[in-house]
Amino acid sequence: MEEGFGFVQDVCADLETGRITSIIVPGNNKILNMFAGNNDIVIDWQSIKCIGDDVILVEI
Repeated sequence: MEEGFGFVQDVCADLETGRITSIIVPGNNKILNMFAGNNDIVIDWQSIKCIGDDVILVEI
């Protein structure tokens, strides 16, 4: 099943290593179990499989 989550609006990073730990997209999609306080979807960096010019593929 193909699902669109929207545009990346923010990222979380480990300040000690400088590595990105997750990306945040807006929405109220019930597929993911991890939500920020305002229904934003937090996607762990480990779930990201491929980053292209106009799409990011994630495994959920």
